Amino acid sequence: MSVKKLPKVLVVGKYRSIVHWVENTATAFSELGCQVQHFALNGDGPWQSLHYKWAQRWHGDANEAIRRDLELALSRFQPDLVLFIAIAALHMPEKWFSTTRQVCPHAHTVVWIGDRLNHDESLFSRHVDQVFATDSAFIVDLRLQGFDVPASYLPLAVDTRVFRPFDAPRTNRIVYVANNSPGRGEMMLQIHQPISLYGKGWSSLKNTGHDIHAKRLPWSALPALYASSLAVLNIRNEKNVVNGLNQRSFEPYGSKTPVLNDDMVDLPRCFDPGKEILVYQSIDELHALYDRLQTDSTFAKSIGQAGWRRVQAEHTWLHRARSILNAFQ
Repeated sequence: MSVKKLPKVLVVGKYRSIVHWVENTATAFSELGCQVQHFALNGDGPWQSLHYKWAQRWHGDANEAIRRDLELALSRFQPDLVLFIAIAALHMPEKWFSTTRQVCPHAHTVVWIGDRLNHDESLFSRHVDQVFATDSAFIVDLRLQGFDVPASYLPLAVDTRVFRPFDAPRTNRIVYVANNSPGRGEMMLQIHQPISLYGKGWSSLKNTGHDIHAKRLPWSALPALYASSLAVLNIRNEKNVVNGLNQRSFEPYGSKTPVLNDDMVDLPRCFDPGKEILVYQSIDELHALYDRLQTDSTFAKSIGQAGWRRVQAEHTWLHRARSILNAFQ
């Protein structure tokens, strides 16, 4: 497949996720000039969503109903590239991939994964031409499972049309928007300075000085929150991250807001630590960086601007779509 021929791309995955991963990727391919369609695994609209829910309820499994609709979409569109976006590839049965091969044998089939794997996920290996992973550790897992097709690191990104600088004053708050987990909760109990917490499960924290908003914050509210905050804290989710970065490492920089990130193996592949992103390896380092952000506005501003420049140069969804296309030149 030649990228110059403007390939037809079918993007397959769940719509309306917290990252808007599928929507952002489909839009990026379209902006590059590709013909693009999407296939929503959770239903493209209320009727299809309801159909899948009923199939799950009455048959105990909606996978066959989804496979039939996917087969129809493939037959009608005849894409050159089929991109499966999977928070966890385990949620995508082998039949979906074999159907893709049967209906569109000429198409390149690609999986972009964003969660830890287990042995069952090697089943689709013979139906896939390329794997991209948001975490370098997932590629190691694939190799250990005997997955021998090409695999490359490809992190998440930021939609700079949504996450952008706002002409609004900043408060001195440092915010963290994420659901609670055992590891994250333990970390928050060690942080002495107040953090504004947004997400499910944080009401379980007792006797802390944190400003707790124990409910899910709509994605549409994130740009203004980040733009009006001094910095954004990021703590990895120990359940599904090993080496990689999540969306909070990228999205705040759309509004030139610095990120205070835990030390991750993949981080230097995306940012220059200490210049474009702030990294802590211990609770004492986190406290020290927190204090410097509060007292040195020039420092905070310089990190935010440097991170913004890096994101504009390398970490938009357009960059990710180009990377996927370039793999098949």
